[in-house]
Amino acid sequence: MNDSTIDRPAAPTGDALDTAGIRGHVDDAFVELVERIEAESAEGLFHTAAQVVVRQGDDVLVDAAVGRTHRGGAFQTDTLSALYCTAKPIVAAAVLRLVAEDELSLDDRLGDVIDGLTTPWIADRTVDEVLGHTAGMHGVNTVLARILPPASRATWLHATEPPAAWRFGVDRAYAEFGGWYLLGEVIESLVDVPFDEYCRTQVLEPYGVDSDELWMRIAADDFPAVSDRISATFDLTMHQPVPLLAEAGPETAAEWNPAFGSYGSMSALSAFYRGLLDDLAGAGTVLPADLLDEAVTARLPLTFDATLHRDAGFGLGFMTPLSSHFFGNRPSGRAFGHAGQGGTSIAFADPEHDVVVAVLFNAGLDADTALSFRRVHLVDAVYRGLGIDATGHLAD
Repeated sequence: MNDSTIDRPAAPTGDALDTAGIRGHVDDAFVELVERIEAESAEGLFHTAAQVVVRQGDDVLVDAAVGRTHRGGAFQTDTLSALYCTAKPIVAAAVLRLVAEDELSLDDRLGDVIDGLTTPWIADRTVDEVLGHTAGMHGVNTVLARILPPASRATWLHATEPPAAWRFGVDRAYAEFGGWYLLGEVIESLVDVPFDEYCRTQVLEPYGVDSDELWMRIAADDFPAVSDRISATFDLTMHQPVPLLAEAGPETAAEWNPAFGSYGSMSALSAFYRGLLDDLAGAGTVLPADLLDEAVTARLPLTFDATLHRDAGFGLGFMTPLSSHFFGNRPSGRAFGHAGQGGTSIAFADPEHDVVVAVLFNAGLDADTALSFRRVHLVDAVYRGLGIDATGHLAD
């Protein structure tokens, strides 16, 4: 393997990188891809900064950052960004950890676990239904949940019942907010510590994730130490770029929000997925292989998803198959992962190729551009860099 460490002003792999403004580590096979992302950052039409990480086995092939933060500083490999839904699998892994420890069962009713939960239609839902998006909790979306004061979110969730004909455990629609809010309550009811602390100590730290680079919640006391590293996302769906400055404020960072309140870097998120792949292979660091395999396998046939407006598949807290989520056809059928709001970030693992990919763009786009254009072409380029052809085999 011929690797290069890129850190301006000098880069040993050629003149193209000497002025590219790429920070981090890039294997030669991915130089063209990272240079293209950097050029797009400078152009500013789709994003102004990005982080890209590609791992295969024990090798980190790419861990690079390009562009500028919303403050104008250099976007670094350890810059923190709002991860939105991309971090949902961390909460899923924490719940599965409780299952593995026999503190919880996938068949447990929420009303038997969450203290004081009396709303009948929610209390009767099982952990399995919530993780698998068949609990009918898709009526509360992330945009409206963000607008509501935190104290009002639970009330709205409890009042937002699914359609009358909804078949629990059979019908499926992606729940952006409601189920994850309740899973946070499940964790705290069982372990008597904040959900973010449990995720950190029982999932992220065992997987070797740097706690300074992935925060499920940034408490007010911790915020001053990391505030300069937070870069806000831009909304590019308007007539002009709109920076979502609330992301960089202490109130938003400290919110109790298991659904979409996390911050992190792609390097840290990739370490989480590396840990998952190792556990699938039997490492047993956080989860037993059989339980994790169940979680990352599609549970139902592909059906139309009322939230995503497409046929989509899920395991237990994971998007799979990825081909149903605009990751293209290059990842294997066993690949699993998740994506974030507006196509800003993705992270996934492909067990057949022992590959982990994590990418963040600092801008949300319209769905067609973010998913069917940016995401598909990006994943395709990553697999070409790995030497894997469109059939899933190593190219000659």
